[in-house]
Formats: sequence, C-alpha cells, structure tokens
Amino acid sequence: MSDEAGTGARHEAKAYQQLGRLKATLREREARLAELEKRVAALEASTAVQFGRLVAGAARNPRRGRRLPRDLYRLWRKRNAPVSASGRGGGGAVQPDRVDRPENRLLVAGPCDRPIAAGVLAPRTASELAEHVEVVPLYPHDAAIVLDRADVDMVVVDASAGEPGGPWAYLGIPGMYDRDAALDEIRRIAAARTLPLVLLGGGPAPATLAALTWDAVLADAGRVAAVLELSR
Repeated sequence: MSDEAGTGARHEAKAYQQLGRLKATLREREARLAELEKRVAALEASTAVQFGRLVAGAARNPRRGRRLPRDLYRLWRKRNAPVSASGRGGGGAVQPDRVDRPENRLLVAGPCDRPIAAGVLAPRTASELAEHVEVVPLYPHDAAIVLDRADVDMVVVDASAGEPGGPWAYLGIPGMYDRDAALDEIRRIAAARTLPLVLLGGGPAPATLAALTWDAVLADAGRVAAVLELSR
C-alpha cells in the first residue's frame, strides 16, 4: 500500500508540474496576443495604411477619385495626431513608428554598425548580450518567421533560456515539445543561411542542449562578437 501511495503522490506531483508549465505558457501567449493586437490596431490607424486604402479605393471606384485630393489633405492634417489603440491589455496611445523591440528593425529600417545576433535568451542574458551586439529576440511562437526574414549575423542560444519566467521557459524539459520543435527549426534555418550557432552560458548547459552541435560554446557574452570575426 505504501508503494502505491508513493507512486500516486509522484504522479500527482508530475501532473501539478505539467499544469504549472501549461499555465505559464498560456499566460505568455495571452500577453503576446494582447501586444500584437495593440500593434495591429496601431498599424491599421497609421497614416501609411490609411493613405494606401484611400488610393486603392479610388482606383477601384472612379467616383471616389474626385474626393481623393480632399481625403488626402485631411489625412495630411491629421498625420501628427496621437493614435489610440484599444486592446485587452488596457491600451492607451500607441506610436506605430516607435521601435519597441529589436525585432522591429524588420519594419523600421536603420543603420547598424554592430554585429546582430538573433537569440534564444533568458531576459537577464538578453540585457547582458545587448551590451556587446544588437539583439533580435526570438520567441517560440514566431522564431522561424523572424529568423527567416531578419538580417542577422549569428544565432545565440542561452543555456539558461529554459529557466521559469522567460519566453523559452522549460526549454529541453520532456513534454515541452513546442520549445524543442522551435529550436530545431531555428537551427535548420541557421544552417541553411550558414549563420554561426553559439551556445552561451556560464554554468553547465542542460543535457539536451549540450548534446547538440555548436560552432562555439562560450561562457562570456563579451566574446560573442569575436566568434563572428573568426568565422569570416
């Protein structure tokens, strides 16, 4: 009976652990969804999108073409007005042209004189790495899309990315197949583009990450840029 009770307790503990992971993943995705809803609303209200709609509408309906100059003039007068976007996150004014995150460089072009690294990173590591290179964070739900389109020089995977609380929480833990699948796709794209793959971490890496092939394994974020120089 004691063995059966112990087995039941272990199963119950595992179930609670899995439930906690699922809740954390759900909260993360809900937060990202709310943010994306805000950004889409801001984009739809932007001057560029409204201009395109006015011109396209006039092209489809010649009668609307006579009103086009007046509509464009009104749009021009309102071009500096603050954009209000409503969303589940409690919103407020959103400036669509402001760069909120490094991956926005896909939409807002700008010069960059430092190496650019796409990263599977814990929040603390992302801040440390940003002191040495430009960082484009990758998230499990859109990593392949961002990496496939981003102009980056390398891919950095943080050995502590799987710690609870971050976007890649529980990476490498059995049962979190979406994290492993996303990382596998990142590695495939990096290999196709001949981007150096770097494992970054001061302590021992999880076995699932240590078993993979890397172009470099570093303990110090300050040495990441040097890897790029050596690979050229």
